Amino acid sequence: MMLPSRQISLSAALLLVCGILSVSSDAQLPAKRVSHFGRTTAAQSTAFAPATTKPRTAVGESGVNFSFGLIDFPRSPDTVATGLNSRGDVVGLYGPNLPIYEGTEQSYVLEGNTFQQLIYPGASYTLGQGIDKSRRIVGWYSNADGNAHAFLRKGKEYSNIDFPGADNTIASNINDAGEIIGVHYQNTTGTVHGFVSSKGAYTTIDPPNSTYTEALGINSAGVIVGVYEDQNFMNHGFIYQHGQFTTVDYPGASNTGLTGINDQGQMVGGYGDDVIIGSEDWPTPNAFFLDQGTFTPFQAPVGDAQVTFTGTLNGNQFVGLYVDSLGNIYGYQATIGQ
Repeated sequence: MMLPSRQISLSAALLLVCGILSVSSDAQLPAKRVSHFGRTTAAQSTAFAPATTKPRTAVGESGVNFSFGLIDFPRSPDTVATGLNSRGDVVGLYGPNLPIYEGTEQSYVLEGNTFQQLIYPGASYTLGQGIDKSRRIVGWYSNADGNAHAFLRKGKEYSNIDFPGADNTIASNINDAGEIIGVHYQNTTGTVHGFVSSKGAYTTIDPPNSTYTEALGINSAGVIVGVYEDQNFMNHGFIYQHGQFTTVDYPGASNTGLTGINDQGQMVGGYGDDVIIGSEDWPTPNAFFLDQGTFTPFQAPVGDAQVTFTGTLNGNQFVGLYVDSLGNIYGYQATIGQ
């Protein structure tokens, strides 16, 4: 399963991962949520504001630092983390050779120190993307028709939440109010649209002049962030609030995307040109933290990190992945300090 786009963000890269395991979804494995990488990383800040507003002035260096912890599914060569709630529960993916489909990748939820596998009943593969404080999980699955279908899991019960009339729907995140965001598209056109679902009502969200839209992060107030591609095939971050779009571009970067926003309005995302590692193309490979118009770039604090992707931002914590020069993929959970 592949989203029809030349450029892909973290979410889209992970949506390429498909898998099937014969293990019950109730099975639990001992955690391998190991210690911190051993140090924190402090970053320099860059003053800038969203592209559609006047620039704001940053006062000196931000003083922001990031403490990273590794998330590593037991006995799996690759692990990524995509969703995070206020309890510290994480959802993500594991398996060999991510993000390429090898038939053995699958999804997990990590509650405390216990991993559980996520398997939509009867699906050939299941991918969890977001989780709220009530531990409702959203994501997507595929069955015999070969299309992507969105799901919502409450407790152990799964339900389909496809966008009405769409061939393909992918749910990327959920906030504590139960609002769900994601993408939908038709097989005939391939044009990817963002959406938000609130109390069963679905709304398409596409920034002006966009040819491709992903809604990726949502906070408790319903403010949505994501990425869109323009007619020149350049990616931009966006904020959607009260029916209005604001474009966000990292200063000097050709491509930008936003993946997470917390209740304080702070955001995380990525920027930069694609990098090739092995046979894989990784878009917007550099990570940033955005607070009150100030960008703070950072990377996973390991010497061989070539790509740092971000996912959900909840409070002062966020999740994501990094990729080393050999193409190995590691999930992480990070804490923002001042």
